[in-house]
Amino acid sequence: MKINPKNFYQRELDILPPHFINTVVKTNEHNIEKIRQWIYENCRGRYSITSDVVIRNNEPKPVTVLGFEEPGDLTLFALSGVTQNCEK
Repeated sequence: MKINPKNFYQRELDILPPHFINTVVKTNEHNIEKIRQWIYENCRGRYSITSDVVIRNNEPKPVTVLGFEEPGDLTLFALSGVTQNCEK
């Protein structure tokens, strides 16, 4: 098992800092816990999971925003297909 020294401090942030790269996912609260666990186990940098609202066709839609401090973590997350597996 590889020890991540960043685990000794809080890696998940409550806010999305401006220097994080982010992606928007549509998911429910139960699947957010699965995503949170996957990110904690497989990514190495700091991250944030926040809620936001986007306007599409003049209607507000709730979304979840995932932010990553290290761009490679977002790439790994996107290639993993975690969000597609959670939708099933």
